[in-house]
Amino acid sequence: MKKILFLILFSSSITAYTQTFDSIKTPSVQNVSEGLDASRYPGGLMKFRKDIADKIKLNRIKGINSMTGTITSKAKIIVNAKGKIEDILVTGDNLDFNKEIIRAIKSMKYKLKPLESNGKLVRSYFSFPLTLSFE
Repeated sequence: MKKILFLILFSSSITAYTQTFDSIKTPSVQNVSEGLDASRYPGGLMKFRKDIADKIKLNRIKGINSMTGTITSKAKIIVNAKGKIEDILVTGDNLDFNKEIIRAIKSMKYKLKPLESNGKLVRSYFSFPLTLSFE
């Protein structure tokens, strides 16, 4: 009897949680994958990528000394309407390299200028590749 009561309570709590979770709405995100212009980051996308590269500490990537070829990753950064980096998603070949990219981006000092759409500042994202080559 106790097991049945526990099962009923457990399943009803899952149902209640699911209904609450489904009603949460996420604000829309504008895609600006074409690139980051100088007005979004001082110096533009290439300066942004160089600043990230300067902050990457290669000694944090396991096995870096024995690697050959290239490691590629793609970073996706969500910027809120205030210009603050809200979320960072990095996918790629090497987990340690991905983590180091995230750490480097989080350590950036500058805010990004938020994207404007129809006269309002909006939440947006942009993505860009990062490659590490070995000889």
